[in-house]
Amino acid sequence: MRVGVPIFLFLAAAGFHTALTASLESAEKEDTFGEEVGLEQLSDLQKRDQEEFEAAQMSEAVQDENTEEENDTQEEDMTDRDGNVEADQHESESDEDVDGMRQTREHLEANVEEADETTNLAEVE
Repeated sequence: MRVGVPIFLFLAAAGFHTALTASLESAEKEDTFGEEVGLEQLSDLQKRDQEEFEAAQMSEAVQDENTEEENDTQEEDMTDRDGNVEADQHESESDEDVDGMRQTREHLEANVEEADETTNLAEVE
């Protein structure tokens, strides 16, 4: 029995060592595999994120272009309206000038006629 105990302890230690070594190698392989798979998954996620980011940028650019076109159209409309308002104002001013000149002329003609009548009456008397 004395010889059996040390042999048994030796075999148990050797078996424990083998099992421990195999377990560590297995865990190391799983970690490496997990990292590789993780990197693949991560790169897939990064690719998807990048694609979504680019799509969002393109959508934003299209919206910006549409907004700029709308602003340009609004500015053109405002310019046309301003031009029309200025033309209308100029036309109104012209009409007012013509009306004012017409009234002045009529007033002067009336004054001339009154002066002629006064002169004619003075001559008649």
